[in-house]
Amino acid sequence: MKSKFFNQLYQQYWSELCAKLHARFGPGPPDPEDIAQQAFCKYSELCDQHRIENPKAFIYTVARNLFIDQFRRIDKQQQVIDQIFEELDIDPIFEDSAEQSALQIERNTLIEQAISTFSDKQKQLMTMSIIEGKSYRQIAKETGLPIANISRTIVAAQNLLDQSINTWEQGSSVDNIAYLAIEGSCQ
Repeated sequence: MKSKFFNQLYQQYWSELCAKLHARFGPGPPDPEDIAQQAFCKYSELCDQHRIENPKAFIYTVARNLFIDQFRRIDKQQQVIDQIFEELDIDPIFEDSAEQSALQIERNTLIEQAISTFSDKQKQLMTMSIIEGKSYRQIAKETGLPIANISRTIVAAQNLLDQSINTWEQGSSVDNIAYLAIEGSCQ
């Protein structure tokens, strides 16, 4: 009985919900169809679906909330990316001029090359700290490393990035960055 009711509800409101989500929030990301699917899944997970007086309103509200949550996640990710750009003193990529775009591509290549010279430990700790936003205490708990060691490793990696960028800004080629790896990534 429960399955038949759910199937009927799904068939009756699926297309309408997708269309309303698309109209209100656009084509994505997140995709309206994915959000609609998640909303129906949440409804199907309820133990006592019949206690909900208006299943359509419930599903639509869940879908709206899921969309809002996704936008918040995307916004938070963008804030982390902006923070990384700010910490590395990098201008946003959306500059209008072709020259600025070319310089940004070269700078990004430089950063990628510098990061490629990091030890696995440096990459892991930088990811946990900068991208995941974890504190040194949280990283220490997860990795078992002392906080002082975590701090030294992250500072050494950050110094290597800073040196790479400073060297490049003073006119050195992106291709001449290998020497910094030998000097700075031995953590």
